[in-house]
Amino acid sequence: MGFSRSLISLVWCSVAVPTLGQTFAGFKPETSNPLAVAWGETPLNYSGQPLSLDFLNGKSLPTVGLPTTTKCNGTYILLMVDPDALQGDIETETGLHTIQGNFTCDSEHVTTLGNTSFVPLRSDSEPLAPFIPPMPQPKNPVVTHRYTLLLFNQPLNYALPERLTYALPLDLSNVTNRLNFNIPDFSESVGNSIVAGTYFDVDSPKADSSTPSSSATPSSTGTGEASSSPTSPSAASRLGGLSIIGASVVLVQCILALMY
Repeated sequence: MGFSRSLISLVWCSVAVPTLGQTFAGFKPETSNPLAVAWGETPLNYSGQPLSLDFLNGKSLPTVGLPTTTKCNGTYILLMVDPDALQGDIETETGLHTIQGNFTCDSEHVTTLGNTSFVPLRSDSEPLAPFIPPMPQPKNPVVTHRYTLLLFNQPLNYALPERLTYALPLDLSNVTNRLNFNIPDFSESVGNSIVAGTYFDVDSPKADSSTPSSSATPSSTGTGEASSSPTSPSAASRLGGLSIIGASVVLVQCILALMY
């Protein structure tokens, strides 16, 4: 009986632990392979970590990388999207934040931040779609945006399909061309070759009752300095995705199941 129970526990753990993915539930394409993300000396600690707008204000596209245990010898293309993009009071499928290709591994500069070691990815190419920083519109009630970064293998001589090129230009005074970006079409164009991914949560500012949320206009001209902590207090109690708490619970359950 004890052997049978242990065998069942091992099977359950082998199934349960990998399901702690790096993309949130229901998102496609999904992946369980982590993408390292860091702003200077501050890493993203886990997928679904809440970050504050104060922390992100004024920051450019973060450094991305792959774990040192990952085989890293190809050419990659990075996609960043906001599946919870809002324009006025209309919820859209996805907002495009950037597409940048020709990333390769800088294996000579392995980076260690806290408990995270990764091989940084570098690209000297101009982005196909220039970066738009997170700037959710004020909403009441507050809306949580799950900013998602996905790394794909880049096909040789890759060119974005014409049906997606409408989203490439950037005019910060009017970003409507970046809305309703079709992730499945993009994924298909690179052979559905997702390598790694992650995401972080950002709460929209709370709109004043005297200011209709639909009149809010995106702006990237904020000048506030980053806070000492990247975590948004209002979101700190919601550790989505592969949270430390969630992973710990599953691992403890596995250990207890094997013991008893």
